[in-house]
Amino acid sequence: MTDPAQDTSPGTYPIEPFAAQVAHDLNNFLTGILGNLELMQNRARRLGVTDFDTYLEGARHAGNRAAWFTQRLFAFSGHGAQVSAPVDLAAVTRDMIEPMRAAGITIDTELEAGAKIFCDAAQAEMALQELLDNAAEAAGRNGRIVLHIEITEKLVVISVTDDGPGMEPDTLRRATEPFFSTRASGAGKGLGLAIVERFARRSGGVLELVSTPGQGTTARLRLPTITP
Repeated sequence: MTDPAQDTSPGTYPIEPFAAQVAHDLNNFLTGILGNLELMQNRARRLGVTDFDTYLEGARHAGNRAAWFTQRLFAFSGHGAQVSAPVDLAAVTRDMIEPMRAAGITIDTELEAGAKIFCDAAQAEMALQELLDNAAEAAGRNGRIVLHIEITEKLVVISVTDDGPGMEPDTLRRATEPFFSTRASGAGKGLGLAIVERFARRSGGVLELVSTPGQGTTARLRLPTITP
């Protein structure tokens, strides 16, 4: 099956360069919007005007969500600034797990020490956070997530399993398709697994998805490890 991000058939334009251009333009617009909102808030405080605080905060919140979406577009496109270096995956995930546990999400972990890959740290963090966020959303408030990281031969294997509703075969087949989502609409929906899949590909690895309706889903990243 043709990767839609690389489809260059007549009448089409590759999605990744398009996403990068959209993200670049959005970033420029948002810099002006958020910058001027901050100036307005500062001036209102100096003048002692509080009538518009709620509206200004609402605008800033919407602008910050748009900025978050822009970051995800950059991650998906792979055109953001990237600096490759050894990344300790267990250390990265520990920093993500504690805030999720504090929010009441049940996460069981088994993290093998020394599981390192050579990649852009920011891209790795976003991909892992996407996997955990996807699992948390699928599992729901009373659900459970299992995170497992191990070194197998020359690979680091990262598995994130949830006990959510799982996916039907047709949904599973389209799960990494950019902007495909079965959940409620909203900024950035349908980009999570697309970001993870492209991170895996750029890192020389693969993303595998296994899902059974009514029993949950496992997302598994197989990435080349740094050998001693």
